[in-house]
Parts: sequence; C-alpha cells; structure tokens
Amino acid sequence: MAIKSEKYFIGIDVGGTKVYGGLVTPAGTIAAQHKEPTPLHANPKQILDVVEKVIQELLRTRNVSLKSILGLGVAVPGIVDNTGRVVITPNIDLSGTDLKKILEKKYKMRVVVGNDVNLGVLGEKWLGSGRKAQNIIGIFPGTGVGGGIIVKGDFLTGHQGAAAELGHMCVNPKGPQCTCGNVGCLEAVVGRWAIERDIREAVKKGSRTIITDLVGEKLQQIKSGMLAKALKAKDPLVTRIMTRSAETLASACVTLNHVFNTEVFIFGGGIIEACGDFILPRIERALKKDPFFKNLQAPKVLAAKLGDDAVILGAVAAVRQGADLKAISSAYYPKLKIMPSGKVSVNATLIDKPFYLRADGKLKEPEEFVPPHITHDLVDELTKKGPDTLFIAMGKKKRLVFSPKATRYLKKKKITACLLPVIAAVKAYNACEERKAVFFYL
Repeated sequence: MAIKSEKYFIGIDVGGTKVYGGLVTPAGTIAAQHKEPTPLHANPKQILDVVEKVIQELLRTRNVSLKSILGLGVAVPGIVDNTGRVVITPNIDLSGTDLKKILEKKYKMRVVVGNDVNLGVLGEKWLGSGRKAQNIIGIFPGTGVGGGIIVKGDFLTGHQGAAAELGHMCVNPKGPQCTCGNVGCLEAVVGRWAIERDIREAVKKGSRTIITDLVGEKLQQIKSGMLAKALKAKDPLVTRIMTRSAETLASACVTLNHVFNTEVFIFGGGIIEACGDFILPRIERALKKDPFFKNLQAPKVLAAKLGDDAVILGAVAAVRQGADLKAISSAYYPKLKIMPSGKVSVNATLIDKPFYLRADGKLKEPEEFVPPHITHDLVDELTKKGPDTLFIAMGKKKRLVFSPKATRYLKKKKITACLLPVIAAVKAYNACEERKAVFFYL
C-alpha cells in the first residue's frame, strides 16, 4: 500500500497515567488519536519509549511516514524552561531531561516542548473558546489547579519558564497548607483534593451529606461528578464548601484582572466540566461588580470547549507557529454542497440520511433520533465539541422542534441554534466563521 503524502503535525500530551497523541492537520483537524498507559514509576527512557509507540501508532493508523510530519509538539505536567528542557515534573520522572534536544535528534524535525496547561490554553486560543482573543487567562481546577496566561498573543512563561502557576498564588496567608509546601495557595482551597479534605473533616465533626451515600463512608475519592450530584440535590455541606471555593476563585480572578486586565478568562478541568454552572456565574458576577473596573468592560468568563484535545492541539499550535504553511491548503471544516439530487455532499461523500458534523469537523450519525423532537440528549450529543452555533437543516416537508429541556440546555451553554431549510443551512454553515456544528434531517 502506498504511503500517503498529506502533511500533518503530531501533538503529544505526556501525563502521569497516560500518553495521549494526535495526528493533526495544519488546520487543526485531528486525523488520528492514540493513547498508551504510562508505566507506573517509569524512568525517562520508559516514558520516551511510550511516546515513540504512540507516534508509531499514529503514523500506522493513517499510513503516513515521518517525512509527512511538519513538526512535533510535546506537553508535560511541569516546568519547562525556554530551551525545551524539563526542569521539574512532580508526577512523572522527567525532571532534568532535555526533551526537546532528545526528540529533535531522534526524529530530525522541529520540536516544541511546553507545560501542559500552558499548551492547553494555547489550544483554546487557536480553536476553542479563546479564538478571537489576544489576552487570555486560563484556569483549570481539577485535582489541583493549573493555569496559563497569554498576553498579546504570546505565552507568559517568565525568566525560567515557571510563570503562570496560578494554582499556587496565595489567597489566604493563614489558610491550609498546599502540596507545594506553601500555605494558603489557591489550589489548597479550590482544588478537588482540598474540597475532598474539607468534606472529610466536616463529616468527622458530625456533618451529614449525601456524598457518603454516593461514595461510601470512607470518602476515599470524591469525583467531580459526585459534587455535581450533591449540588443538584442542594446538599447543605457540599453547597457551603463549593460556595466558598467558587467565591475564592472569583476573588482570585478579580486580583488577576487587576494585574493583567485580560480579555477572557477560560475555565476547564474536571470540576468546571461537572460544576461550571454553579461556579462560573459567581466569577462573572464578581468581575462585573469590581469597583476598580467599573468604567471598563469586564472580561468574558467562558468554559473551555476542547476538552482532552486542548493540550495536543495547543502543542501543535506551538510547533505550527514556526512552520512554513504557504504551500499547504487545508480547511478545518469541510465544505458542504447541495447536489442536483437534493442530497448533501461532504468532502465528495453523498449523505442521504440523518447525520451531523461536530464542532471538530468530524462526520457522525446520531445515536438516537426520534423525529420531530430534538431532545436534550440529542442536543448534548450534537454539541459535544463545543460549538458556538448549531445549525439544524430540514429537508422538504420535514419538521423539527426543540424540547423545552433542550432549549434550556442551549441557553445555558450560550449556543445559538438555527432551524433552516437544507439549502439555507448549507449556505449559512459554509459562511459561518464561528465554531460550528450542523445536523441534517433529510
């Protein structure tokens, strides 16, 4: 079989539990993905072996050679200096590894190595929530709290590559001790491990919570989804702790805005994905009420759109910035055409049944669709990759209606929905420059 001649980038996200890689077109479409587990207590060579395995599998999946790869971007969970050398990675054994030099020597191509959260924010700037912004602060509360800052389109990395560790800014000098050794860090109040700690301590003192029914009396691990269920049930203990967490995060954002006067705050991570509807409005209100900026427009508060793909896309964005793309023609979204038969053509493929194009440009069939109802579950499926606009295209004599729950979901997610005849929907989709998805009922 002949080797394909298309050009791609490779983005790699090296984590403590897995190495995740993507083969990405110059326009940002992920053509192939692959994950491999990171061996427990792996040394640098073992980690590099896993990276190599992921790269080989990506090339094999699309039948391309290394000659087709324009560059390699690699993200690691730690501090990376401005030469691409890993200074410290607390959760994996790469500290002191000159990763950029090693990979450039091995693959004979341009390599960029960076902090995973920084690159995740860059991914959101390129293709996610921050596409129109040049000044962005990204905050990602998960188990801990990651951060990244973009000023006038460029990373803020600092003198030694250690800037924007927002999770370790002090928000309470008399607060709890953080895992980093300091006291009162943002992470020590709003990280999931800190929320777990506060719930355990309260339960030991006699407080009652439905969390014990959900995860057991020992409360060994309280996942973000469990916190969301407790908030939905108006659990008093969890609501009190999460309110304090959200207000602390809001206060930190007000301070950060005083320093950077940013355009956009982008929030991602497990806690935001599960509890963002509870947290983000509180942050938005605090920024709007800030008297210091009463005569200026408050920054936007947005949820991240790219999910797990943000880091590999950001790694690609970083290495892509130095590549010569003039001779490469590639579009992120396919162009749609209406054929004389009335069928829709997507990249020369004719479609004559219900289908949708996700916000990442991938063609899918709906898992369950019972016309004429567009249910909450269907809307959730159609908008999984975070579109700003959802087009609904209806064939002749077809009729569709959104359920009340689906309508509320779209409003909550700030997604514009447009119900249109097929021809009008194709024209509107092709012309739209926002992040977009389209569903066809032919």
